[in-house]
Formats: sequence, C-alpha cells, structure tokens
Amino acid sequence: MMNAKTRIVSINNVEKGMVIAKDVEENGKLLLKKDSTVTELIIEKLKTVIFVGNIEIYDLKEENEKLEEKKENSVLQNKKQEEYNKVDEEFKLISSKLHATFLQIANQDTVCMDEVRAFSKRIQNELNPSNIVIKNIVLHGSGTDSIYRHAVNVAALSALLGKWVGLENTQLNLLVYSAILHDFGKTKINDEIISKNDCLNSKEFNVVKTHAQIGYNIAKEIPFLDKSVSYGVLMHHEREDGSGYPLGLKGDSIHKFAKIIAIADVFDAINSNRGYKDKKPPFEALQIVKSEGLGKLNYEYVKVFLEHVSNYYMGEKVLLNTGEKCKIIQMNLNNIDKPLLLKGDNFIDLEKEKHLHIKEMLL
Repeated sequence: MMNAKTRIVSINNVEKGMVIAKDVEENGKLLLKKDSTVTELIIEKLKTVIFVGNIEIYDLKEENEKLEEKKENSVLQNKKQEEYNKVDEEFKLISSKLHATFLQIANQDTVCMDEVRAFSKRIQNELNPSNIVIKNIVLHGSGTDSIYRHAVNVAALSALLGKWVGLENTQLNLLVYSAILHDFGKTKINDEIISKNDCLNSKEFNVVKTHAQIGYNIAKEIPFLDKSVSYGVLMHHEREDGSGYPLGLKGDSIHKFAKIIAIADVFDAINSNRGYKDKKPPFEALQIVKSEGLGKLNYEYVKVFLEHVSNYYMGEKVLLNTGEKCKIIQMNLNNIDKPLLLKGDNFIDLEKEKHLHIKEMLL
C-alpha cells in the first residue's frame, strides 16, 4: 500500500478492519507494526496502553472506491470492445457478400433490388450505437478495399448523416440504396487501374471518373425505383463550386443524396489506406472535411456532420507524437484538430502546446 493515501484517527475512533499505516510506539516500545490489520483484541490493547492520542491508518475507503471504479471501467471497456468487434465482423461479412453480388450484377448489367434492400437493412441495423460505427471507420476506414467495404462504410455514414439532417424513413432507405451502389461502376473498369498502387496518370484518372456515369446507366434501368437513387450515384463526385464530375454541376443542381454521399465518401477515403496513399491522422481527416465544406462539399451538411462526429471523439483515448496517452475532454469546432486533453490529473491544451499533435486514436 505504498501509494495509498492515509489519514489520522484518534484512539477512540479506531475500528476493526482498519490497516495501520505507520508503526505505533509508546515510550520507544513498538506496540503495533505498520500494515497490521486492526482486530477487537488490538483495539482493547491500544485503549489500555494509550489513553490519549492518534494513529495513522490507510484510507481504505478511497482505495476501495478506486478499485471499484477501475473494475467498472474494465467491464465497460470490455463491453465496448465486444460491440466494436461485432460491428466490424458484420461489416466484413456484408462487404464479402456485397462483393459477390456486385460481380454478378457486373456480369448481367442488372440489379436485384431485393438484395440491395437486404444489405441496406443489415447496415442500418448496425447503426446503434453510432459511436462504434464511427470509431471503426476512424480507426480503419475501408483499408485497401475501395469498392465493397468502402460501399458499406459510406452507406453507414450516409444513413447517420441522413438522420442527423432530418430525412424521414422512406428517404433514408433510398439514400442508403444509392450509397451502396455509388461506386458500383468501378466493377466495370479494368482492375489494374482500380487496384493500382501508384498515383493514377491523367488518362487512367479519366477512366476511373467514368464510374459515376456507368453506375447511373445501370441504376436508372432498375424497374420502379425512385430516380433519386440513380441521381445519388451519378452526382456523388459533383462539387458545390462546379469543380466535380461527370457533369460539372453546382449548388442546388446537385441532388441532396449526392451531397450526403460525397461527405461520407470523402471521410471514409481519408481514413483509409490505399495503395497510393496512407490514411490521414484522425483530426486531419476532420479538418479536411471542414475545409472542403467551404466551397466543395455542402456547408450545412458538413456542419451537421462535424457537430455530431466530434461528439463521438469526446472521452476517446489518443496517442500523442511524444508517445503519451491522453483522453479527449473537449472539442472546439473552430480549431477542430486541437482538442483539450487530459493526462492523469493534468490538462493539455493543443491550441497552446504547438509542439504536440495527435498521432492516432486508440482502440
């Protein structure tokens, strides 16, 4: 109990079960050794020999409270880990099945909406609690899988953002269908280009850019399907300032589904390792989305996205560039990559500590 706190009690207030923190002596004679546990017999002995005085004991109540809190935190952490693993495994399974379905669609040029609806339902079933989904994407993104796991992550994020901006259920379902299919057109492009480990040259990039039009051409032929689904597929790379593709549309000409999918698409891509680039640090990813909201991505949707996603970061553990582990206790949307941290009992304000930055989130 070297580091345990102690307190002073009078001889009259000594109780059974207390633990002595300092040797008890009387006239140079050792009466009770440190770390002894008080019994009824010891209490009688002390009161007989020492009529007036105090002794020092360990504050076991505080220690027990700390142990109980540590135990509760461990149970809570294990529960979070189980939830995280469950969502991760489910998303991997959906991605695998989506892969098989997309290959079948690519061969037939027709989409079975029953399968897309089933995927949508499974993805939306995993959105509660939403912080586990966000954590999964922040930590791992879609890895090197730029089509299938990416489609699952984008569909999940689009569904969350769709809820946050107030879409009702019918619209939400259509949005998720569109998000699932948004990059389907890539399955019709030469895999050597899609999986290339180096940066694409201009000719290859122009080929990749055709995926939005390819996906749209197939989606628009799905019988009885609302046109909003195919519009989301077609326009998810359009940008508010007209710098996007394939049509160079601006502002209100871009369908709202495409505006939502674009944010989810960018966020997952930034948080993912690709053959030609490494994932960005978690707060740099938020900063990029924020910057893109000042002209390219829809400002209002980006604002809602950042307000909700930043709430998830609260209480999460991070690793600093110095190797120190801290906890996030406050986010500032005006300086989103410089949160207030807690290390032990000390605050670390990254807005003031310019030499420090967050290297990665911790599971």
